[in-house]
Amino acid sequence: MDGSRAVLGVWCLCVAVVTCDDPLYSEPWLRSVSLNRHIVKNGFHRELVMDVDLGEGAQPGCRIMIKEQLPQGLYVDPYELASMREQKSKEILVQNEIDIEAPEYLSATHAIIVYLKPDPRHHGRFTGIVPVHVRYHRPTDREEAIALVTLPDPQLMIHCQENGPLLESWKLGVTQAPCSASNHSICSWLNVNYQNVVESLTLQVPVGQKKHVLAVVTVTLLVTILCCSLLIRAVWIHGEFEHCDEIPLKGSHEGSFN
Repeated sequence: MDGSRAVLGVWCLCVAVVTCDDPLYSEPWLRSVSLNRHIVKNGFHRELVMDVDLGEGAQPGCRIMIKEQLPQGLYVDPYELASMREQKSKEILVQNEIDIEAPEYLSATHAIIVYLKPDPRHHGRFTGIVPVHVRYHRPTDREEAIALVTLPDPQLMIHCQENGPLLESWKLGVTQAPCSASNHSICSWLNVNYQNVVESLTLQVPVGQKKHVLAVVTVTLLVTILCCSLLIRAVWIHGEFEHCDEIPLKGSHEGSFN
């Protein structure tokens, strides 16, 4: 009997410690955070749209950061993102070097950090859009010329005002990361478990077939020859050419004086 009481006492003590240290208990709204991701546009140039809803009772002054791990079949263009940062339209930080010319089978996964912007129409809601590009895949022998590219679940982090009550309760699951894409000062971000509105995010990518290689090469070569021939013909008919007069040799002038 005494042993059971001792076990119960230790269990209650552990629960009390966890409850005090875990922000999910001190801040119940963190348990209702939801993330909705979807892909818009078609073809090889698309956009990844993200919406985060903190729910009712969310602490004001918080910011949201999402760390995405892009698979081999997708990439972001660092030059495009740099231009967007200058225009202050996007806040996206690239963590790896990216070869934008490499095909899917010669590429590696890479991580990006997306700083979401608050939605002025709804309190506690944040949005972000990432322009992503699809890599060319290796040609296949299969009849179904479609490849599937799946995005894994991202990591969602929250940063609230420094020295606030939520920051003081952060004991576990804290990550040190840049405060923003333009401000590389380090801030404390809390890793938050969230509810996925969409369970899996998968893209269908068209893939070339090996049996079409001969036809594609032949047509490409014929079109190239035709275009070059038309260009040469147009230059020959409509171009203006300068004719150089014959310059007498130095020796012939010297001979006329003798």
